[in-house]
Amino acid sequence: MAEVACPFCGIVSEPYVIELHIDESHTEPSPSAARDAELAKQLASHGEVTEDDEHSMPGDEWTKCTRAGCGEYVLMSDIDEHLEVHAAIASEPDNSDSSSSHRSAQERETKQLDKRPTNAGPRSPQKLQKSQHRNLNDSPSKRGVSLLEYFSGSSNHGNARPKTYQPPRRPGRLGKRELGPHAFEKAMPFDVRRRLLNEALPQLTNKLGKDGKLIREAVVDTETTGLIPVLADLCSLDSTTQTTYFCDPSVKHIRKLNCDGNFCGFWNIQVLLSFLQAIGALRGMHQMPDVLQIQDTIEQAWDRGICSYGRIETGGIRGTRKWIGTSEAVAYFTQIGVSIEALSFQDDEDDSGGLAVTGLLDYVEAYFMSGLGAAKTHGSSHITQLAPIYFQRLGHSMTIVGLERKKDGSRDLLVFDSSFGTSEAVKRLLSGRKASAAIDTLMKAYRRSDQSLARWDEFEIVV
Repeated sequence: MAEVACPFCGIVSEPYVIELHIDESHTEPSPSAARDAELAKQLASHGEVTEDDEHSMPGDEWTKCTRAGCGEYVLMSDIDEHLEVHAAIASEPDNSDSSSSHRSAQERETKQLDKRPTNAGPRSPQKLQKSQHRNLNDSPSKRGVSLLEYFSGSSNHGNARPKTYQPPRRPGRLGKRELGPHAFEKAMPFDVRRRLLNEALPQLTNKLGKDGKLIREAVVDTETTGLIPVLADLCSLDSTTQTTYFCDPSVKHIRKLNCDGNFCGFWNIQVLLSFLQAIGALRGMHQMPDVLQIQDTIEQAWDRGICSYGRIETGGIRGTRKWIGTSEAVAYFTQIGVSIEALSFQDDEDDSGGLAVTGLLDYVEAYFMSGLGAAKTHGSSHITQLAPIYFQRLGHSMTIVGLERKKDGSRDLLVFDSSFGTSEAVKRLLSGRKASAAIDTLMKAYRRSDQSLARWDEFEIVV
């Protein structure tokens, strides 16, 4: 976007930034505006933020997960599903028998599968009313999406066409709802900074190679490699699954560090970087950048005018625990020279319009279908060579690594969620050992059903 100069003082920036600057710095306030400013000042004097309030969240909308090692702020509408994933990971039985592979173990699986979460309801009265009149499984998408129809624009699947992500016309300072409980902090605590710097560094460990010899390997405790093929096998063994599509198998799952702060946006940037590093697209990046380095790169992007409204909205993120979103991901990847596209999906305003979740699922399914030509097949699963997708909704981001279509026409997004580490049972599958657990239990941390996603009326992706 071309930059313009302020006619009063000569400051140069993007047009909407200059417009805001002129309004704030060079416009004489009207009498009514002066009265409003004085009233706001008086109100502020009666509602100063205390130290306790500074790091809190609205109690009617957010809650802090009290599970050991978690501590994340989660939307009330999402807490049931969040706790269900914790419970599924904790309930996986310990089985150290290494005599059989994960495939043979799952072929003996006899437990009834149940993929629907208990809390699949809408998050607002308006959403409830819309859902009462329309069922996702009654939509045309139940028949399957045609790749040709979708990309030619002739698909009749409702709100299937995404919109290009647009920057705010008049950016303003965001608050805790968007930036989290530390929206106004100047600097994160020293202990959090130390953990971010030190606890995701590669550590040398000894392991047995395929030839039986002991080898030294650099391992990052928060990263899990080789997960995509295991998930593909599990999905192909699920009798309720019709077909599944996955991104490139080089993509790593990256879990959060155990420190005070939700850094999900940064972890998901790292997940995308794991793919770019694996395919050799980032020749100058020899090690995964940490959160603080990613913050620095985003600030550098703002300095260059890339999504610079983000600095107005956040007040700056360097050295803080402020949450980031789609615009910061766009700024980061643009700054390091990666070509990306940001898209948004929203519910149509009227009751006859499409749901954001339908448009999202249609797009993701068509995206992965476009990579079938070079895909490898694992039963009913197809592992493509495509990149994962950065996925944002209110209060949380994840990485889309696949899509699962069920025999009843419903669909699941398959995601890597940094809120949850790789379970011990899945780690056993990765090492070729047996895991006597139900497939739906093993997959709980990675599946997000269409009914669950229907609670949200807006999504954003970076692809």
